[in-house]
Amino acid sequence: MKIRTVSIVLIALASVLLAGCGSNSGTPPDKPSASPTKAASPLEGTWRSEPISPSDAEATLRQHGLKKWIKQFRVESPIQTETTLVLDVSDGWVLSGETEGGAAEKIDYTTDYEVRSDEVEAMHDDGSNVYRWTVEGDTLKLEWLRTTFPAHEGIPEEAYQRALYMTAEFTKDKG
Repeated sequence: MKIRTVSIVLIALASVLLAGCGSNSGTPPDKPSASPTKAASPLEGTWRSEPISPSDAEATLRQHGLKKWIKQFRVESPIQTETTLVLDVSDGWVLSGETEGGAAEKIDYTTDYEVRSDEVEAMHDDGSNVYRWTVEGDTLKLEWLRTTFPAHEGIPEEAYQRALYMTAEFTKDKG
């Protein structure tokens, strides 16, 4: 009885092993293909603006019909002196400001962004901003489209986004 049981188990085990080989042609089974890699978007990388001043940011607000928010924006603006904006779009969406002689300080940052054709959505824990983007050569241009954020300190999110992202073009950082 023991020999019969062992024989049945061995035959069953051999069947499983042979079935797992996939083919009896003597060639190994195909390796599973690697998952396709996500193509990098031309938006990804580090981008820098020329230094912008508070008056440059205010001119952008006027240009976009947001003049009535300038007085309040002056108080809340992260641009209190000439500031170079640095946008890093790689592991997240991070906008920092660098002033002459000062350390870079984060201004607008998030942990995620999503590129859909010519739009990018920068997502925060409590809302998102959507921009249209174009890259021509080494120049990035952003156009604010919409937000899910309410006003901050009485200032519409659009005012912040236009002042920060539309006051100057960004140039690809070669460093």
